[in-house]
Amino acid sequence: MMLHIIKTKKDLHAGAIVDFQLLLLTKVKEAEKAILRTKAIIQKLRLEKSNDRPTKERSKEITKLIPKFEEKLEDYKYIIYIWKMYGESIAFIFCDKYAIKHFLYDKNYNIKETAGFISGKEGLKAELMFLKEAGKNNVPAVLCDLTNTLRHGDVCLLGRSDPFPIEIKTTKSDAYKPDKRAEKQFRSIGELNSFFKNDAAENFRGGGPVVRNELSFKEKYHFQAINQCIEKAYIEEMSHVSPESGIHYIAALKFKPEVYKQISAKYVHQINLNTFKRELNWHPYTPFHLSLAPEHLYKFIIGNLSIIVILDLQIIKRRFKQNGMHLTYLQDGPWYAQISATGNILEGGLRISMQSFLRLAFEFQSLSWAIKQYKEHLKSFMEEKDRPGRAMEIPPDWFTAKDCIPA
Repeated sequence: MMLHIIKTKKDLHAGAIVDFQLLLLTKVKEAEKAILRTKAIIQKLRLEKSNDRPTKERSKEITKLIPKFEEKLEDYKYIIYIWKMYGESIAFIFCDKYAIKHFLYDKNYNIKETAGFISGKEGLKAELMFLKEAGKNNVPAVLCDLTNTLRHGDVCLLGRSDPFPIEIKTTKSDAYKPDKRAEKQFRSIGELNSFFKNDAAENFRGGGPVVRNELSFKEKYHFQAINQCIEKAYIEEMSHVSPESGIHYIAALKFKPEVYKQISAKYVHQINLNTFKRELNWHPYTPFHLSLAPEHLYKFIIGNLSIIVILDLQIIKRRFKQNGMHLTYLQDGPWYAQISATGNILEGGLRISMQSFLRLAFEFQSLSWAIKQYKEHLKSFMEEKDRPGRAMEIPPDWFTAKDCIPA
């Protein structure tokens, strides 16, 4: 409920955001302690089995107990992930989600490793002092360790559309000299801030030059449709809605095969959102906490409510064609599809990343809006491609790409 207040109350003092994070911090620490306890129990059981020569019955009992405690470990990791989704929801409320995603990757565009446990972290006290000071000055900020996506910096200030990361170091000496690790952290933060400030970089994470452009049209979503679908499922146990041609939502408390008969599609991509949530793979998409109504959150978190998004790939391809674009599905590695104006990529075109395309599912994004935005991207690219210095060598697999889905 507190997150809903932060989202909807425009004049809320930033001190309340700090208090909410202190609560989240307590919850995360509790789960971390539970993980340590559970790991100790597993280790004790393994030692007992290997060193103490237990009876046959006890050995069988230990063999059954270990997987149960290992399952508990995964449950606690899931709990931490969900609490941190609450934390990063704060960042998504105040900042541009397309800027936030850059905090997930390292300099080579690989997902950056997490910092590990918050409990016992050196420097946490100083980070909390900084967070509280920001709150006193009514500047919204978030502790990066209370998120799944913000992996650069210790605290991010959220006063503008781009998060502003701060690396906090403590020293007993007045003359602080950063070690190699600290230098690397400062350098990565500097590169991020420079990119945000200039909206461009000559060499950004191994690629470049890179230019950042604003969206041409205000993003649109189908939040009302998915929440009404869920409400209907409470009555009928399973419900289906298609907010627009090519997109289907299914909400289920109990699966009923007959619901799928309402969807006449030959080529589909079915995404069970529960799977990605449970496997801790939702980031860097906007947390579902900000898409689902507060009264639906708990059922979805504990798994009593399932949400499935079905993309009708043939209909989507036809809709792109109706808007003057030829779509070729790839679904390979980082790429979901490529689009061109004429059907010949040699005459100009671009690729759509897996992450970008699947916002249709994870964020209940409007397909109509997405097509309009991709068309604008393609138009801008075609206008730029023949300018001096804009020549690009097309990789061979781009012009040989084909799919089996008819338009």
